[in-house]
Amino acid sequence: MPEYDFRCDACQHRFSQGFKTYALYDAACLRCPACQSKELTRLISQVAIPKTNRDYRRLSSREMLSVLESGEGRQVDEMFRQVSGGQSDSRAAPASPDPIEPADSA
Repeated sequence: MPEYDFRCDACQHRFSQGFKTYALYDAACLRCPACQSKELTRLISQVAIPKTNRDYRRLSSREMLSVLESGEGRQVDEMFRQVSGGQSDSRAAPASPDPIEPADSA
């Protein structure tokens, strides 16, 4: 059930109102419960985003490249985990702690 937060522009009272459907929200003529004003501002206080379980094994090479280029570390890690069967790649070279410096040409 969608629930929305509002602030009255007249008296600054904050309140929440739930609706059984989005259509009821669209049709509602809300008033402040404290002063009965119709001058209300809808507040965005919390947003819930459902987690999608993406099957990276079914992606085309172009889609996998898009994931890599996105720079989203968690998505890239999950893609590699799924594609490798949940095991890390033992062929991967360990990360170098120091940058490579050019050799002096004397």
